[in-house]
Amino acid sequence: MQYFGIAMPSEKPSALSIGLMSGTSADGVDGVLLEIHDQARPELHATCSQHYSDSTKKKIRKTAKRKIRDASEAAELDMQLAGICAGVVNRLIEHSGPARIAVVGCHGQTVHHSPNSKPPFSLQIGNAEELARLTNLPVVSNFRSADIQAGGQGAPLAPAFHQAVFASPRENRSVINIGGISNITCLPADPVLDVTGFDTGPGNTLIDNWCRTHFGCAFDKDGEIAKTGEVQLDLLNILLDDKYLKLETPKSTGLEYFNMKWVKEKLGLWDGYGQCSDADILATLTEFTATSIADALNALTPGVSRGFLCGGGAHNPLLVSMLARRTDFGLEPTTTLGIDPQWVEAAAFAWMAYRTVQGLTSTLPSVTGASRPVIAGTLHAPPAASRVCSTAQS
Repeated sequence: MQYFGIAMPSEKPSALSIGLMSGTSADGVDGVLLEIHDQARPELHATCSQHYSDSTKKKIRKTAKRKIRDASEAAELDMQLAGICAGVVNRLIEHSGPARIAVVGCHGQTVHHSPNSKPPFSLQIGNAEELARLTNLPVVSNFRSADIQAGGQGAPLAPAFHQAVFASPRENRSVINIGGISNITCLPADPVLDVTGFDTGPGNTLIDNWCRTHFGCAFDKDGEIAKTGEVQLDLLNILLDDKYLKLETPKSTGLEYFNMKWVKEKLGLWDGYGQCSDADILATLTEFTATSIADALNALTPGVSRGFLCGGGAHNPLLVSMLARRTDFGLEPTTTLGIDPQWVEAAAFAWMAYRTVQGLTSTLPSVTGASRPVIAGTLHAPPAASRVCSTAQS
């Protein structure tokens, strides 16, 4: 368990909300304690991160690949993740006391994202009812379904938060989130122009999978392994010649598409496969992630003045340098704007959950393609008996 104190709450907070995020990299749960003001930007007061055990990671990957034996196995993992999330929440509660927490926003662990199927759906696990019981706090989850029901992709959802906290009237900005899957948000300085955003393709997922398969490690720390390889340009061109990258927006994707099966199919189209090292392929996969993001950024209208990085990939200096070489504007971590790259997504769901309980929308049709903005998420109240008990004790 990692725990970091950020700041003491101000004297008159509007509300405190907890946000929980576990991305497609499936390496753990990030949690934040966010103070939300009526007229000012939200403030981050505390953060907490709980890494998944190796056995939990394997169960998640198995569930995502639909290789579970029966429904009870998935249900067991669903409850297990709720317990992990509750541990993060309870550590954050230590910073403020439960009485001041308005709501918990739990994104859950995505195991399947299929917005273009019939019917469309996006499935996250991490039982919200159990989380509400364990923490004795209201929990908002299932953030994607309402947007999908309104005809949208259900992703990415963070751009509305990016607009609220990162937009500037002085310059066109882009927020670049490099998680398992990468997504970008375009924040025009002109308020008349719509905010746009979409999943660009893979972030860390192909890099991490190649590392697990060929180097016995969870990820390529600082890009050190990829640095020993040489980018194979003919393979890179094959990777870039992919139908998802050519799709018009709105669009979103997931591990159902960009996975090791996808890599093997691309390698099967390459005459050089078997004549280079595993490090060469890792270097090429890293370059592919950077190039696919850069190509999407360079095509944005209006053009980007500055880009701000968040997500795990922001900590990979090789990936960042590859991206910087392919863009003609400055790249900085979101720390510059007040939130460390690791915590942006969790903060977004703290913000969204609070808007949900206030009956406010938190999605952007210009991003997801939905017919209208929606109030995202389903509210799960803690058991009535527990609330009474908690009130009596406080």
